[in-house]
Amino acid sequence: MPHPYRFGPGFIHRWETRLKKTIWIGVGVGAALVLAALGLGGVFDGRVADEDPLWPVVWGVLWTGVAVAGLAVLVPLLIACLLGGMAVHRHGWVPGLLTYAGILGTAVGCVLGGWLVYAGVGTLVAGVLSFFLIGRLAKVPMAIGPFRAGPG
Repeated sequence: MPHPYRFGPGFIHRWETRLKKTIWIGVGVGAALVLAALGLGGVFDGRVADEDPLWPVVWGVLWTGVAVAGLAVLVPLLIACLLGGMAVHRHGWVPGLLTYAGILGTAVGCVLGGWLVYAGVGTLVAGVLSFFLIGRLAKVPMAIGPFRAGPG
């Protein structure tokens, strides 16, 4: 069977490797920054006055670590969703973006509560169904359990 995707296996493998490395390295650097900030905070606690200018530095390192780790997951996930969709169809970035927005909306909604959970789940379902639609249009075999799209 010929390769059904728009991107070649080499391209797909290179990007998978890049994105995985970005996630692992970014989360590792973020965790190291957070641990360093927690260690400094533990050392300073009770020994350094609250007004000391070192405390904002500790908080800055802590939040930088959180941001680095978060972006190390979120940015590669966005790129993977977009490239994954475009590997199936030239307009595949639309379901990729919907899927990403659904994942992000559901996660944020679970933290904040309220209607955002439902909006995120709805967007996620729309994104997955859109992947099936473009899979069928592009004749790319796709399946989730017993549900198939494309030739097969």
